[in-house]
Amino acid sequence: MLKEICMTPHVFDHDHINSSNWKDLNSLLQVLSISGYILGLNNKDWARAVYDKIRELEPKIKDKLSATLSILQNRDRIVGHPKDVAFSGSQEEDWFKVAQALDNIRKFYRIIATQSYTGKALSTIQLEDINIPEEFGFTGSTQILKTADNLSELLLPFLSYSKKVTIIDPYFYLNRKQCIKTLDIVARCFRERRGEKESGRIIIHCKWDEGISDYNVEKWKKNIHRASKIHNHKIELLAWERRDGAVKLHDRYIICPCQTLSQSNS
Repeated sequence: MLKEICMTPHVFDHDHINSSNWKDLNSLLQVLSISGYILGLNNKDWARAVYDKIRELEPKIKDKLSATLSILQNRDRIVGHPKDVAFSGSQEEDWFKVAQALDNIRKFYRIIATQSYTGKALSTIQLEDINIPEEFGFTGSTQILKTADNLSELLLPFLSYSKKVTIIDPYFYLNRKQCIKTLDIVARCFRERRGEKESGRIIIHCKWDEGISDYNVEKWKKNIHRASKIHNHKIELLAWERRDGAVKLHDRYIICPCQTLSQSNS
């Protein structure tokens, strides 16, 4: 499962980074470039604040952290939460309050800060005492019970930040209750930004069979219209005929390019 974290910009402040502990922070960022997301609090304001602080670091540390952050951005692992126009703080407490408010809506895997805030955050000092790859990395395959709640929990961390979602399933027929329910879960998770719901595009690819009736097609249209209206997404369905000699369709996929934020580190 992808791990979703947030951190205050002050984690990168020269008052809290020295020639030894910067490696723990860099290790955390490297692990997250594969196993998770960093939520950019207040969208691009977070990135600006982080790079402003990194520029004040000694050259070697600045270059290493900037390079790792660039990897995260290139892999769409830094995602921005919609900006709160009322936010104007600059102290770490101000940023932590934003993080805590979002955490109250949906829990982060961890909030990282320069102090623990009475156990509500993981402090940078505590990074020295944990196995970062073990704590923040992938832990191998996991078996979960196939329920609606578990599916929502599994999909939320990456569907929240996707630009669009493509469902590829040869038997995703929207006259079937289980497919209708799955579409509702995907549509509910898609672009759900902790209380800031945005519209998007969902594309469904399924297999066309000669036995599919006009009645079923009308059910598909009806359920697409219903889900689109409820969740405020544009939903399209493409049913493909299987040509003679073509590989039989079986595998199922959810493809979702992520919505990222951009910020120059120059």
